[in-house]
Formats: sequence, C-alpha cells, structure tokens
Amino acid sequence: MFSMKIIFIFGLALTVVSAGIRGGIKELSGDDLKEAEETLNNSLTKLASGDGPNYKLGKIIKATRQVVSGSKYVYDVELIEDSSTKICNVVIWSQPWLENGIEVTFNCPDGQVVKKHSA
Repeated sequence: MFSMKIIFIFGLALTVVSAGIRGGIKELSGDDLKEAEETLNNSLTKLASGDGPNYKLGKIIKATRQVVSGSKYVYDVELIEDSSTKICNVVIWSQPWLENGIEVTFNCPDGQVVKKHSA
C-alpha cells in the first residue's frame, strides 16, 4: 500500500513538472523561440530609435522564458553593432500594462546597460 502511494505521488509530481509550473523557467524552441525573437527585435528597434543602444540581432544562441509578474526572457545572443559582433546576455522583463514597463538589460563583455521603453 505504501509503495502505491509513493508511485502515485511520483506520477503526480512528474505530471506537474512536465506541464510547466507558473514561475518555472522554460527553454524555448519552435514557435515559442520565434515569439521570443520578435520580442527581442521589437525592443532593439525601439531602443535604436531612441537613445540606444543601437544593436541588431545576429543570432539567438539560447533563450528562456519565465512567467513572473509579466514575462522574463533571458537570451544568449550575438549582437551586431556597426561592423562588430559580440556575444551578450540580454534580459527582457516585460510588464506591458505599466508605463515604460519593458526593461532590457544588456550584459556584454564591455559592460552592462539597462534601458526601459513602452510596449
């Protein structure tokens, strides 16, 4: 009887984990990765039209999303600035219902830059 309870609890835990837990980090692929790429490109365009930085996306190496009072995207990417390419970690915390509710943090070899913009 005890072993059946253990098997039931293990099965339930496995079901919850495979379904995704709110606040859990999910590595992105397929359509989710395309959506994350659009989110990043929209932020890069908005920032370039304002006070910068002026980056273009080279390629996404890895991307994750976490749902926490909005969405938090974390990217490892190649960014192009002028004619040089650098690998950076970019974090976008999106709370589009707030004024300037999108915060973009660039962690690059030459330093960290944090910018905010509207949705």
